[in-house]
Amino acid sequence: MILPPPFVPESSIFRGVGVGPGTAIGPVHLIGSSKIKYNRYKLTSPEMVKQELRRLTEARESTSAKINSAREALPEEFQSQAGIFEAHLLLLNDPFLIATTEKKIVEDKINAEAAISASVSRIIAVMSGIEDSYIKSRLSDVEMVGQALIAAMQEDSGKGEHYFEEGCIVAAKDLSPAEVASLPIDKVKGLITEQGSKTSHTVIVAQAIGLPTVVGLTGVLSKLEHGDKVIVDSREGHVIHNPDQDATKFYQTRRRSEESFTIEIVRCAHLVALTLDDHKVDVFGNLELVEELPAIMSYGGEGIGLYRTEFLYLTRRELPTEEELFEVYRRVVASAAPRPVVIRTLDLGADKILAVSDTDGARHNQALGLRAIRFCLKNPDIFRTQLRAILRASIFGELKIMLPMISSLEEFLTSKQIIAEITETLRKEGKAVAKYIPLGIMVEVPAAVILVNELSKEADFLSIGTNDLIQYTLALDRANPEVSDLYQPFHPSILRMLKTIIDAGIKFGRSVSVCGDMAAVPQSAPLLVGFGADMLSMPSASIPVIKRLLRMSSYQDMKTMADEILTVSTSQEALSLINSYFGPRFNELM
Repeated sequence: MILPPPFVPESSIFRGVGVGPGTAIGPVHLIGSSKIKYNRYKLTSPEMVKQELRRLTEARESTSAKINSAREALPEEFQSQAGIFEAHLLLLNDPFLIATTEKKIVEDKINAEAAISASVSRIIAVMSGIEDSYIKSRLSDVEMVGQALIAAMQEDSGKGEHYFEEGCIVAAKDLSPAEVASLPIDKVKGLITEQGSKTSHTVIVAQAIGLPTVVGLTGVLSKLEHGDKVIVDSREGHVIHNPDQDATKFYQTRRRSEESFTIEIVRCAHLVALTLDDHKVDVFGNLELVEELPAIMSYGGEGIGLYRTEFLYLTRRELPTEEELFEVYRRVVASAAPRPVVIRTLDLGADKILAVSDTDGARHNQALGLRAIRFCLKNPDIFRTQLRAILRASIFGELKIMLPMISSLEEFLTSKQIIAEITETLRKEGKAVAKYIPLGIMVEVPAAVILVNELSKEADFLSIGTNDLIQYTLALDRANPEVSDLYQPFHPSILRMLKTIIDAGIKFGRSVSVCGDMAAVPQSAPLLVGFGADMLSMPSASIPVIKRLLRMSSYQDMKTMADEILTVSTSQEALSLINSYFGPRFNELM
C-alpha cells in the first residue's frame, strides 16, 4: 500500500475502497446531499430586489413541477407513498414560509437563496420546541423543500446539481449504474461514495468508463461542502480533503506519471498477450453499454468476453421489445466482428425490473432469490424474447451465449432445449440464425463447482464469475461495507475452487475464461493463467495493464507459482507469495 505523504494531516484523509489505478484532483460536486453551497450577497437596487422575488417564484414553480412529475411517475404499487409529495407541495405554498422569505428579500435585502435558508432555519427552530412527535417528524420535510428551492435557484444560474464544473469530483451517498453512466465524463474526473463495494455494479460501470473511484467512505458527505477541493487516489482508496499546496503538487506529479505510463502501455495494447516463453492468452473486454465498445477495441480487447445485457431492463416501465433488443445486439456483434462476443442472458431479479411487479420478492434477499437463470426460467416470455433477439443477431458476427448462475444440470439442459426450440421456430419464420452458436455457463455458485465435471460435458465453454463465486462461497454480501474486509479473492478455498473448475474444463476440452474482477487485478491475473485459464475478460481500462504484465512474464513462472499457492493456508500467505514472484519486477503494474 502506498500511504499519503507524511506532510498530509491525518485528519484530512478519508479511507475507503479504491477502484483501479488513477488520481483525480478537483472541486467536490455533491449529489443528493442536504447541503448546497451558494453565495450570499446584498441587493443594492430595487431592480435586484424584484429579480430575486421573481427567482423565488420561478423556483417554486419549477420545484412544484418536479414534485408533480415525480408523483405521477411513481409505480402503481407504490402510490400509497405519494403522500410525501403532497406534503412537499403544501409546504411550497405555505404562507408563513413564502411570506417570511419574501419579507427577508425586501427588508433585509439579501438574495433568494440566503432568504429561504434563513426562513427554513427559523421554522425549524420554532418547530423543534414543540413537544409533538408528528410536528417534529416534519422537520426533515421543511429542510428538504428548502434545499429543493435553493437547488432550483442554483440550476437557474447554472450552478445547481445538474451543472458540473470542469474537472469536478462527484460525491454521493450512492449512485445507480444508470446514474454513473449518465455523468458528463468530459467534466467529471472522479467519483466518491459513502456506500458501495469494489464489486458492485455501480463500480463496474465506473471502471468501464475509466473514472477514478473510491467507495465505502462512511459519513464522508457530512464532512464535505459543495466546491471543496479533494484528491482521489483510487489506486490506494484514499481521499484527501482540502489539500494544501504541497499535497496538491505531490499528487499532480503522480497523476502526470500515471498518465504518461498509461499512454505508454496503451500504445502497445494492440500487441498479442504472448508470454516470454510463447504462451498465448486471450484478453477480452467486459461490456455493459454499447458506447464502451470503441474503448475496448482501442485498448486492445480481442473480443467481448462478457456482454452484460441488464442495462436495457433497468429503470424502464415497460419491458424492451424483441426488436429493441435485436437492434442493440446486432450493433454490438457486427461492430465487434470478426472478434467474438459472449452475450450473457439476463442476470437480474424482479426487484430490479420496474416492468415486473414483485413487491413480495423485493422484501427477500435477492442474492439468494429469484434472479438470473432462475428468474428467466420462471418468466419464459421474458427469456424467450431475449433469446429470440440474441439468436437473430448471431448471423452478424461470432456470437456465443452464456447462462448465469447455473446451479444444476437441469437448469442448463432446460435452457438448451428452449434455445433449440426458438432456433427452429425462427428458421420456420424465415429468420436467419447462425449454424452453430456455442452455449456456455457462468460458474459462480459452489453447487456448480461441485458439479463442474457434469456441466463441462454438456456446456461448450465455462466462464468463472469470481465476484459472485467469492460472495457465495464465503457467505457474505459483497456490497456490505461491514464485511468488505472478509471479501478475500485469495482465500485458500477460492483458489482451490478456481483450480478445480479450470482443470475440469481442460479435462473435457472446454475453453475456460475468467470474467470477474480477479481477471483485471495484476496480482491475480497471472495466477489464473498459471491455473490454466486461456482467456481473461475485464473492463477496458484494465486491458493494457494486464496484457503488458503477461507479455513481460514467463508462463512457466506462473504455473510454478500457481502450483505452490495451492499449498498455502491463508489469504495473506497467498498474496505474499504472488508479490514475491512479481512484485520486484512489476512494481509499477502491481
